[in-house]
Amino acid sequence: MYEPDYDGDMKYYQDQLAKKGITKDMLNMDNYAGLTARELQSIVDSVQLVKKEAV
Repeated sequence: MYEPDYDGDMKYYQDQLAKKGITKDMLNMDNYAGLTARELQSIVDSVQLVKKEAV
């Protein structure tokens, strides 16, 4: 099954990340141009914000 590369605006995925508290500086979806919509959604669904503990 062939899926074409996503050719829309990455704002859709970036907005989903923002709802999780992840800024564009933390994860810029523009860096993933050339992936399919399914692959991009998989990234958004699996990414988590993790706080580092002071050492």
